[in-house]
Amino acid sequence: MTKIAISPDLAGMFSACEDAYEQATREGYAENPAVIAAVTALKSAWRALHVANYNPVTARGFFRVEFAAIRADRASRAAREACINLHAAIGQAALEHRLYNRCLTLTSRHVA
Repeated sequence: MTKIAISPDLAGMFSACEDAYEQATREGYAENPAVIAAVTALKSAWRALHVANYNPVTARGFFRVEFAAIRADRASRAAREACINLHAAIGQAALEHRLYNRCLTLTSRHVA
């Protein structure tokens, strides 16, 4: 039985997601509920991908191997989609954070 490897582009995409989340944490908008939900979904999809990646190794028989390969492909798509959703959530949170900071500076100018 052959093991289905995680593609290098998916591993690179996951690494880019980790970097984006670290930047969001440094800049203070990682506490956004949409970002937290996207990170949770990405972690879940990544775990599912690792489990699905291991299933073809332990499967016996043609149909079980094929179904395991299909599950691994679906898990790969879900991980890719979760990473894209994380990038979108981080982008939206960054825009909200900038807008909030602008509003604070505008209101502090009028008060002073």
